[in-house]
Amino acid sequence: MMIHLTALALLAAIVPAIFGAVLARYLSGPRIHLLQRLGQGYILGALALVWLINAWDAIGWPFTYWPMLSVLLFLTVAVSAASRRAGYSEHPRLPSAIQHTGIRWQHTVILILCAAMAAHLLFVAEELFLRPTFPWDAWRGWEPKTIQFFGNRSLQAQVTTIGNHGEVSTHALLWMMLATDSTHEPVLHVPWLLAYAALAATVYGYLRARSTTLVATTGAYLVMSLPYLNTHVALAGYADIWLALAFTVGVMAVADCGRNRDYRQLVVALLMVVACLQAKRAGVGFAALLLALLIIKAGPIRVSKSLRVIYGVAIALIAGVVGAALLGYIDLAIPIAPGRQILLSSENFSITGVLLFTFDPQWQPRPFFEALLKFGNWHLLAYLWIGLVAVLLIRRKWQLLLRTENLGIIGGMAVIGVYFVLVSPETALDHTGLSRALLYIMPLTVAWLMVVTQQLSAKQTPQRPDSAE
Repeated sequence: MMIHLTALALLAAIVPAIFGAVLARYLSGPRIHLLQRLGQGYILGALALVWLINAWDAIGWPFTYWPMLSVLLFLTVAVSAASRRAGYSEHPRLPSAIQHTGIRWQHTVILILCAAMAAHLLFVAEELFLRPTFPWDAWRGWEPKTIQFFGNRSLQAQVTTIGNHGEVSTHALLWMMLATDSTHEPVLHVPWLLAYAALAATVYGYLRARSTTLVATTGAYLVMSLPYLNTHVALAGYADIWLALAFTVGVMAVADCGRNRDYRQLVVALLMVVACLQAKRAGVGFAALLLALLIIKAGPIRVSKSLRVIYGVAIALIAGVVGAALLGYIDLAIPIAPGRQILLSSENFSITGVLLFTFDPQWQPRPFFEALLKFGNWHLLAYLWIGLVAVLLIRRKWQLLLRTENLGIIGGMAVIGVYFVLVSPETALDHTGLSRALLYIMPLTVAWLMVVTQQLSAKQTPQRPDSAE
C-alpha cells in the first residue's frame, strides 16, 4: 500500500515539473544550462498547477485527479512540440574559456561534493517522510484549509484559517491529496523535497554557464547544506522555500536577460513576479524588487560605466548614513525648505510640520545581527559577503559589486529591513520571521560569492558592461 501511494505521489509531483521544464526550455533557448532550466521548470510547473486548479474551479468542475492530469500532460506535449519547432539545442553554449579543465583532483572534489549533496537529500527525505505535519504555519493555516478543499472538491473552505500564505503551498498539497486520495500521508510533502533540489539545480546551472564545473558544484553544495534550508525542507510546512525559489529564479533570469540580450528570459522573470505574489504575502515586496531589477538591468536604457560608479558610491553612502541613523549612532537632519527638515533617528522619522512617524518601541537592531552573524543558519555567508563587498570597494570593481545577484541581495535586505522595522518588529525580536525572510536571499548570496570569487581569481576581469552579468 505504501509503495503504491509513494508511486502515485512521485507521479503527481513530477508531471507538473516536467511541464515546467518543457516550458522553461521553450522560454530559455539554448544559452541556459539544462539544470538551471530544470530549476526554472519546477517553480513554473508549480505556478501552472495553481492556475490549472483555479481555472478548473472557476469553470465549476469538481476536482478529479486523472482528468486534470490528462490536461497537464496534453499541455506538456503541446509546449514540447512548439519547443522542438523552435530548434533549441539540449545543451548550453558554454564559453570555451571556462570549460572544465579535466584536472584529476577537481574530479575527485566534485565527486565528494556530489556524494555529500546526495547524503543531504537522503537524510532530509528520511526526516520528511517520518515526521507528521509539524510546522505551526502548516497545521494552523494552509493544511486545514487544503483538507477542506479536498473534501469539497472545490476551493471552498467553511472554516477560516490564517491567510498569510499564498496559493502555491495549498495547491501543491491539494494536488498531492487528489493524487493519493488521502490527507495524512507523509508522501504528500514530496513537492517540498523537490523544491529543495530545484533550488540547488538552479544555482548549479547558473554558475556553470559562468564558471567551471568545480565552482558550480561547490555553489550547489553550499545551498543544499544551509542548515536553515535543511530544517525548512525537513519540516515541509512552510511557504518560504517557494518564495526563495521564485525570487532566485527571477533574479537569475534578469541577469541572463541582461547578459545574453535574450528577452525570452524576460518572460521567465515576469512569471516569477507572479510566483512571488502567489507564494506568500511577503512576496509582494520581492515581486516589486524583481520588477525594479528588470527595469534597471534588462531595460532598453544603457547606463555608462561612469554612471554606475556614481550610483554605486551614492547608494553606499546613503545606505551607510541611513543605517547609522537607524542604529542610533547619529541623528540625521536634512534641510529641505525654510523651517522644514527631514529628521531620522532610531526613534522616529519626521518632516517638521508635515509628518511624524514613530518606530515601534520594540524595534532594535540586535535581532538582525544575531540572525546574520551569530546564529549558525547560514554558514559564514554573511561574513564572506561583507568581506567581499569591502574588497570590491577597495579595488573599485564596480561591475562586480553591481551585478544583478548582488543588487537582488541588497534590495532583499532593504525589503526585509523595512518590513521588520516598520511593520512587524515583534517577529524580528523572537526570530519567528526574520530568519525565514533571510532564506529568500541566501541562494543568491552563494551565487554572487562564487561568481565574483571566480572572476577575481582570473587573470582578467571582463571589461564590457554586459559581460559582468
